[in-house]
Formats: sequence, structure tokens, C-alpha cells
Amino acid sequence: MKEPSNNSESMASESTSDAACVRRLQRGDINAYEILVRRHEKAIFNLVYRMLGNYDDAAETTQEVFLSAYRAIGQFRGDANFSTWLYRIALNQATTRRKSANLRQKMLVSIDGTDMVDDAQIGPAETLEKKELRERVQRALNELEPEDATVILLRDLQDIPYEDLAQMLKIPVGTVKSRLHRARQALKARLAAYFRAGRKAV
Repeated sequence: MKEPSNNSESMASESTSDAACVRRLQRGDINAYEILVRRHEKAIFNLVYRMLGNYDDAAETTQEVFLSAYRAIGQFRGDANFSTWLYRIALNQATTRRKSANLRQKMLVSIDGTDMVDDAQIGPAETLEKKELRERVQRALNELEPEDATVILLRDLQDIPYEDLAQMLKIPVGTVKSRLHRARQALKARLAAYFRAGRKAV
């Protein structure tokens, strides 16, 4: 019988569920840990980067998140999704670092990201307008209370489901929704003057 190729083995490993990887890791399979890191590293980095606003801090904190998860994997019982559990660790790590670095007023970095439309595809005027809008939204987010900015970041930018948010923040789903509504209203109020000025300039 022909031996399976390394590529086939890799594809099979990547299709393994998080839960199965966790079980393998708990039995000491380090390859399962590497799969989980590859699968979630980008999302965790994006979250931490937006909270800290510094690339080097975010990279270091992301490493700490996965190291903490590795050390605590024996305590993971599957009551929540692995990704939810990992996000909770990331939130705690980033919050601790933000406080220690006195970054309270810089908890969110630019909302611009690699997943957004390339500015080269649009004209100079539209590029400038997009950049100005992103910067204004960023300033407005930075002016919010930390818990309000965090819930907008997690729900609207990271697209985390309400149920996962409730587990992550350890509050009821209803509280998540009311907090998000309050946060969006606060953000809208801070952006109102900007949009009024834009209409007058037209």
C-alpha cells in the first residue's frame, strides 16, 4: 500500500476539529498544538493588536496567550468552544498589558486591516475620505469607556457571536446586547458632529 504523502497528512490534520485537537494535545500530541496555533493565531493577534495599538506588544502578547493556553490546556473541559476560551485568555492578557503599559487611552489601534478593500483600487479623493473616516471612527472608539469599546471590537470587528461573547465576558446574552446597544449609541453620538460637518461641506 502506498504511504500517504506529508501533504495529505497535513490536510487531514488541518481538517481536524478544535475539540479533537484539544483532546490530542491533552494526551501530549504537540502537533495538535501547532495546528491550533496556526488556526487561531491571526484572529488572536488582530484582537490583541487592536487593543494595544503596538505591533511588538501585540506579537509578544499573542505568544503569551498561546503559551498560557498550552500550560492550562489540562484545565479545559469543553464547557465553551476552544476559540471562546482562547479569546478570554487573550482579553485578560491584553488588558493586563494595557494597564501595565498605561495604554488605557490607546486601547484600540487603527481599524484599517488587510481584509479591507485595497485603497489602490479607488481614486485619490475616495482614498483620502476613507482614511479620514477610519481615523475619526478610531478616535471616537478611543473616547469610549473600555468595556464599551471592547464589546464593539469583539462583536462588530471580530464578528464573535453573542453567545460566545456572553461566555467570554461572563455576563448574560441580554447584558451583552444592551451593552453593545449602549456602546453603538455612544459611538454614534461621537461621530454625529463629524457627519454633520461633512454634509455642510457638500
